[in-house]
Amino acid sequence: MLFHFANILLQMLLKGKPDTKIILQVIVAVVFGWVIDVLQGWVVIDENSWVMRIAALIFSVFFTALGMLCMVSMNLIQNPPDGFVKLVSQRLDKDFGWVKILYDGTCVIIAGIIGLIFVGKLEGIGIATIVSALGVGRTVTWLRRSIKRLAKGYIPVLSRAARVSVKLVSQWEG
Repeated sequence: MLFHFANILLQMLLKGKPDTKIILQVIVAVVFGWVIDVLQGWVVIDENSWVMRIAALIFSVFFTALGMLCMVSMNLIQNPPDGFVKLVSQRLDKDFGWVKILYDGTCVIIAGIIGLIFVGKLEGIGIATIVSALGVGRTVTWLRRSIKRLAKGYIPVLSRAARVSVKLVSQWEG
C-alpha cells in the first residue's frame, strides 16, 4: 500500500493540485489488492513444471497489458502505478507502453538496490520479474496498434453496412 500511496503522491505533485480521479485510486488500490489476494489462493501452478510456469507468465503479461490498455483507453480510474505512468506519458507526449517499460524497469532496479542494502542479495527478482517489466509495456503498445489496425479494417465495412441498412429501411418504409 505504501508503494501505491507514493504513486498517488507523485501524481499529485506532477499535477500540481489534488485531483478526484487520483484520490479515488486509493479505493482501486485497496480493492485490487484484495482481489489479487483472493485469486492467488484459487490459482495453483505446479512450480516444478517449466511449461506451466512459462504459460502462466505469458498469460499474466498478456492479460495485465490488456486490462491496463482497457482501463487507460477508457479513462477509468487506474491502479496508482498505471495512473502515474499515464500522467507521465501524457506530460512527455510519449507512448504509454514505452513509459511503462521505463517505469517498471526503474521499479525493478530500485527493488534490487533495496534488496541488496537490507537483505544483502537480489531477493524476489527473477526472470519472470524482468520479463514482466519489459513485456507488459511492449504488449500494451502491440495490443493498441493491433486493435487500431483491426478497427481501421472494420469501420469502413460497418459504415457501408449501415448505409445499406438505412437505404433498405427507407425503401421498405417508402
